[in-house]
Order: sequence, then structure tokens, then C-alpha cells
Amino acid sequence: MPATDPETAAREPHGEVIQALAQETGLQPEYIRELYERELAQLEANARLTGFLSVLACRNVRLAVRDAH
Repeated sequence: MPATDPETAAREPHGEVIQALAQETGLQPEYIRELYERELAQLEANARLTGFLSVLACRNVRLAVRDAH
């Protein structure tokens, strides 16, 4: 079930990041989750170091949303 409130978001992997991006962009958490998970999967596929993948995925989602709107 998609995170729609902060308590639910805190229990899900990357839920807090997804919730914050949704609030920041004004878009639905479900849509942001799809973008974020896609970006994270692409980064993980090619990464040697994984410590900052969440930060990079977050940045990529922000850029994608900005470019789309």
C-alpha cells in the first residue's frame, strides 16, 4: 500500500523520502514512488558503491519532475 501519511511512510523502505518528494512537488505519492523506484533500480544496476544511491535517485526524481512540468 502506498505511503500517504508520515507514519506509514516511516515504516516503508524509502517511504520518508518518497513522502517528502511528494509534498515538495505536489504530486501523488504513488507517482513519486514509481519514479523513485525506477531511478533507484537503474542506479543499483550499474553501481559499485551504493551508499549514496538514495540521494542520487532523489535528485533524479526532482529533475524528472521539474523537466516534465
